[in-house]
Order: sequence, then C-alpha cells, then structure tokens
Amino acid sequence: MKKKGLITISVIILLLFIIYNVGFQFGNFTIGKQYDQIESNSKFYIENSKFSKDYLFSDKIIVINLWASWCKPCLEEMPVFTKMKKDFPTVKFATLSIDKDEKKLTSSIKDHNISDDITLENSEYRKAIRNFLENRELKSLIKNEIVPVTYIIKNKKVVYKLTGTTDYDELRNKLNSLK
Repeated sequence: MKKKGLITISVIILLLFIIYNVGFQFGNFTIGKQYDQIESNSKFYIENSKFSKDYLFSDKIIVINLWASWCKPCLEEMPVFTKMKKDFPTVKFATLSIDKDEKKLTSSIKDHNISDDITLENSEYRKAIRNFLENRELKSLIKNEIVPVTYIIKNKKVVYKLTGTTDYDELRNKLNSLK
C-alpha cells in the first residue's frame, strides 16, 4: 500500500513538473509556461529597424562602428569615420553605441561633436543588430561588451571585422579592395 501511494505521488509530481515546464492550454485556460509569441514588430526582427531599412537592405557597402560614450579609444576614432564618410561617398557609415543610458549617450554625442547623421538610434533593436553583426541568433544574450569594433557589410553579410581602434589607412585599403 505504501509503495502504491509513493508511486502515485511520484507520478503526480512528475506530471505537475512537466505541465509547469512545458505548459498546457485548454481554450483560454493555461497552466505553466507557454511558447513565446513573437510578433512581427518584435525587437528581434531587425527588418523593422532603421538599421535594416537604411543600411542593411542597401546595395552599398556599409561600415558600422560599435562604440560607447565611456570608451576613450572609441571617442578618439570618431574623426576617422567623419573623414571616411567624406572620402567614400558611395559607402554608408553608421555608429551604434552600446550605452544603456540615453542621457549620457546624447550628452556624449553633443560634447564630442559626433555626427548625428551617422549615429544609429540606440533602440530596442540594438541587441538584434549586434547579434546580426556577430552572426549569432538574433535573440542570443550578449556576453561581452568589447568596443570599439568596426564591421564592413557587403550584400547583407559581414565581410570584415576589426576589433580595436580603427586605423584610417587600414580601413581605406579594405574599402578599396571591396569595390
């Protein structure tokens, strides 16, 4: 009798564990975890982002620089991108900050005369954009915050990645080789 009771309790606990972790839905009634519903305007669908519309789906070569307002080398290399933009008018340039504090980011952009026209919005799509650049699942967790990093995109694929401060001559030579 004790053995049957112990088996029954074990089966009930196992069923409850499965229902809670997998989920169960009967009409509008739900128990446990449910599959995530990702809507078409989700932050993981970068097709809806300014990055995708203005840069990724462009036929041009794109240079994206990942930076942060607290990163001294990042701020020091910003003039390189301003000069590059003038020297390579057929290439699209953009910067994407990893800053989470919008006020500090806005202040840094103003204080360091960073060109607003090449600064991507610090939006909800930031994580998906970064995952795209690193060729990871768009919903992946970002485990490190390494900046500066510069990416060159051609035909919707990252073809070059430079970690660390960008050298004007190196970037110029790479862009010339991609024409």
